[in-house]
Amino acid sequence: MNVLRIALKELKTFRDPKILVFMLATPLLLMFILGTVLSNAFNSSAEINEIQLLAQLETSDSMIQESWESFVRETEQAGIVFEQAGSYETAVQDVQNGRYTGYVTISSDGMEYYGSDRSELESSIVKGMLTAFAMGYNLETVITVDDAATQSIDNAMNYVEEVSLHADRQPGAMDYYAITMTTLIILFSALTAGQLMESERKRNTAMRLLAAPVTRLQIFIGKIAGTFFLNALFVIIIVFFSSMMFEAYWGERLAVVFAVLFSQILFALSLGIGLGYLLQGGASGVVLMIIVQLEAFFGGAYFAIQDAGGFLGVLANMSPLGWTNQGIFQLIYTEASSAANQAMLFNICGAASLLVATTYLLRRREGL
Repeated sequence: MNVLRIALKELKTFRDPKILVFMLATPLLLMFILGTVLSNAFNSSAEINEIQLLAQLETSDSMIQESWESFVRETEQAGIVFEQAGSYETAVQDVQNGRYTGYVTISSDGMEYYGSDRSELESSIVKGMLTAFAMGYNLETVITVDDAATQSIDNAMNYVEEVSLHADRQPGAMDYYAITMTTLIILFSALTAGQLMESERKRNTAMRLLAAPVTRLQIFIGKIAGTFFLNALFVIIIVFFSSMMFEAYWGERLAVVFAVLFSQILFALSLGIGLGYLLQGGASGVVLMIIVQLEAFFGGAYFAIQDAGGFLGVLANMSPLGWTNQGIFQLIYTEASSAANQAMLFNICGAASLLVATTYLLRRREGL
């Protein structure tokens, strides 16, 4: 009961406007600013205008003609337009002058493509599509020859089925900063946790607590529990607000995501309390601020650190904040839970070690 009363007392700090602004408005504002300003940095798509091509069909084979006409109709829907070419010299000259992306000739002997070096991206797209057409036609030809007695050309066309595969969803700028700003604000809670006992001493309430019928361990557990639930409430609000206001994507396994975030809260509070006991006064705040800023930089809070090499890569791989972020990203976008489980295991084990050390220091100290 004493632990619960102390925890409820810590929850009353929810009424403090400064706490509300820092824990709620700050991460949402940073999400909006960074997600809007740096949106292009997470956009890997390139805009391709309509591709103009010249084509010359030099065969009377009905199967080739029918396959080619079907191919042209499909590519026109994708913005690739084929025009009938004139003479060979004129067509090549038009491609060299940049009027067309390429020139293709189709005959019974094969297919030749002449691409423009002025439009390498568009030319690569066309070559890929022509290669796919040639491979599909060769497959149709083999099937038709083997089954010629019973299959027509129209039926042979049905042997080749194209299936489009959607690439794995990738985080946009708002998705990325919704996650990293949430984990960053959790890490900042270590600063307030470092002042839990110091604030009691500054307000001259430490002696009143010690005189009350409650043990120091109960005070310690109650303060941690109350601060934990307060920060957990803030995190839940931030996640749902970012999802509704900025349409940030938090995945389909939201319960596991919250489990990772709650484990980080426990680690951040333990880190703050541990250093608060080890370094009393303003020194603990300075050290914690340095740790938080270094973690924010190497943990990918402000920019993505992917496959970093050298000394930066070593520091990034050692960052607890980076492990938490990567665990959440992999859980959301690849549905792989191994990294998330590792992050939770580290956070919980790290928190347990820090709390044990803090309890040892608490028992050796006379006051709070």
